[in-house]
Amino acid sequence: MERHRTSRGAARLRNLTETAADMFLDKGYEAVSLDTLIARVGGSRRNIYKRFGGKEGLFIEVVTRLCSELARPLEELEISAEEVKPALTLFGNRILDIVLHPRTLALHRLMVAEGQRFPELAQVILRSGQENATNILARWVEYKQSTGRLRADLPAGDMAAQFVTLIVAVPQLHGLVGLVSKPLRSRQTKQIVDRAVTLFLDGASPKKR
Repeated sequence: MERHRTSRGAARLRNLTETAADMFLDKGYEAVSLDTLIARVGGSRRNIYKRFGGKEGLFIEVVTRLCSELARPLEELEISAEEVKPALTLFGNRILDIVLHPRTLALHRLMVAEGQRFPELAQVILRSGQENATNILARWVEYKQSTGRLRADLPAGDMAAQFVTLIVAVPQLHGLVGLVSKPLRSRQTKQIVDRAVTLFLDGASPKKR
């Protein structure tokens, strides 16, 4: 019986946080009230205050979870054994999928609107997004530098940051301002990634004497 109550409680908590995430992403922080949320998922204000300390605590919990969810696909990607060009192509495609996902774009818009109110959360999004991607790729770049597959006279972190920027900068901006309203076609994605990989390797490959 105790296990049943525990599983039911976990399911209610998951339903609450998932519904709150959808509402915050769709309407913003100010427009979401606890009463509206409770009317949709059940429960009580007392339980929310007991668990999260109120609406602000719930918002922080929801955004932190969203960051972890969006970072996971890149963290689980294995590219260490790949050759340089295929590895960069695989990594670039995964970054683009994450960055242009409607939930990711909505999260970035939310933090642009609420960054001053929640500066620490804005930093969490930065760390779990572009900084996380850069750090993951930098470790791979260091390994390829040690094997002579990439030039070693440039800092791995700088090289990784430049590649992530080549992939992300323009498509993300277009997505945030609404110029990309639907998922990119595979042909468009391939074009963006192929060009970024070509530009990166032109500067990052070891120079022949």
